[in-house]
Amino acid sequence: MCLVCGILFLSGYGCALWPKPAPPPPPPAKPAARPHGDTKAQQQYYDQGLQQYSKENYGEAREAFEQVIELGSNTPLGLKAQENLKKIQQILKTLEEIKAK
Repeated sequence: MCLVCGILFLSGYGCALWPKPAPPPPPPAKPAARPHGDTKAQQQYYDQGLQQYSKENYGEAREAFEQVIELGSNTPLGLKAQENLKKIQQILKTLEEIKAK
């Protein structure tokens, strides 16, 4: 009698007679996140470029902005660096024209 009671008790909880359903599959893996080191390095180069630009050291500013673009040309800082490079190129072109006169 105890065996019958035990089976009835366990069957009520789905433990004895019916197999448990398989667990759901794990969620798909997320793509690897971009390391924060690139972002920090990009910000440092961008800040350096701005400092050199404000001191009118256009060659050094250009090099710093080129590093920003190398670390990520489509990031917000990369896009700003591209705009700044265009400004620097225009300034350097104007300075060359002035020297030629």
